Amino acid sequence: MRRVSELYENWGRNAKVLVLTEPLWSIPMSWVFFYRPVFMRSLGITEVEIGLMMTLYSILQIFLPLFGGYLADRFGRKRVLMLFDVVGWTGAMSLWIVARELWHMMLAIVFEALITVIYSVWECMLIEDTAPEYRASIFSTINLIYVIGGLLTPLAGLILTMYGVEAGCRILFTIALASLCIMFTVRQIFLRETEIGNLIIKERSDLSGFRGYRRAIEIVFKTKVIFLIFICTVLGGFYYTVLSTYNALYLTDSRGLGLSGGLASVVPASSSIVSILLLTIVLPRIRREESLLKILVFGYTLAVLSVITLIMAPSGCLILAIIAGILGGFYTFIYPTIRTILVNRIDLVDEKAKAKILSLTTTSSALVNWLTPTLAGYAYMINPKIPFLASAVILITNAVIAFMIKTLKKTS
Repeated sequence: MRRVSELYENWGRNAKVLVLTEPLWSIPMSWVFFYRPVFMRSLGITEVEIGLMMTLYSILQIFLPLFGGYLADRFGRKRVLMLFDVVGWTGAMSLWIVARELWHMMLAIVFEALITVIYSVWECMLIEDTAPEYRASIFSTINLIYVIGGLLTPLAGLILTMYGVEAGCRILFTIALASLCIMFTVRQIFLRETEIGNLIIKERSDLSGFRGYRRAIEIVFKTKVIFLIFICTVLGGFYYTVLSTYNALYLTDSRGLGLSGGLASVVPASSSIVSILLLTIVLPRIRREESLLKILVFGYTLAVLSVITLIMAPSGCLILAIIAGILGGFYTFIYPTIRTILVNRIDLVDEKAKAKILSLTTTSSALVNWLTPTLAGYAYMINPKIPFLASAVILITNAVIAFMIKTLKKTS
């Protein structure tokens, strides 16, 4: 506890506010993301139509994050964060509560896509006023909060069991909207503009406009570690899309594992237990980049084993599904390590370029993966295992890249 207290004391003000309020988003939204595909299917939406909706999201995600980097440098991180966070999430959740037709859901996805404007802005607010050696602990805590939401997924499963899929999911959407409104109020009161944000606003340098993206692109391509991390992030978008869109469907589909909605929720819960142990015991002790790179390779490797186990599990086999969930829990290493390495490396080159480089990672991932949901939807219709086989290949590629970064670090 003393170590946790020490880490918390060394975080910046905004990091403390964002971390303490994040459960108001992560817990209800983890339920929403897990059961939303099941909700859509209950209303007669096909796997391909679900994929098309996610493709729409990916298309909007190609260019919207670029506005985030520009707007944040011009008008300030806090102002842009609060505007798009409030409009995007309240609009999306309100629509999901009443959604019955495909176009209702498409419109909700458009509102949800507005939040991609602030992906990089949120990360800047999270870490900019905190020393580099304490940033891994911030990302680890954020990830811990996310997985706690996964651990509580059986509560959402219980709601669906009691009220049915459609009514139960509408209850989940309502809970999420109420929780988000509380979060927005607290953040508006306690968040402050970052020091770097204020500096960029006052300077009005080339980096504060769209021309700053030219400098950001130069940094990405000329810095080997940043470039390789950039590639890992882009490829990781494929795995995340497949997992978030089709994992719940595969677990409950008769052509997949054929589990009930209640039993399916045990799988993400098993991942969450492992993730909590890793994030509370292992990652808080890691500060050196070399150790972070070792963990990155290890996380990708076990994630591959997780996907393979899921694919090989026979229908109705809850035990192997749980084993896959446990192995998948090690993927929790990826987010805090890869983001810490990336933002710290950017700061070594030019900390003022951070918002734009982070925006580029989101845009590039969306550009490469914009067809992924639709193609995965068609592949799922042919054979539900195909999207997960492709995910395994992506994870193997990222494990190799992470090993290359580790080797590059040793030789440099």
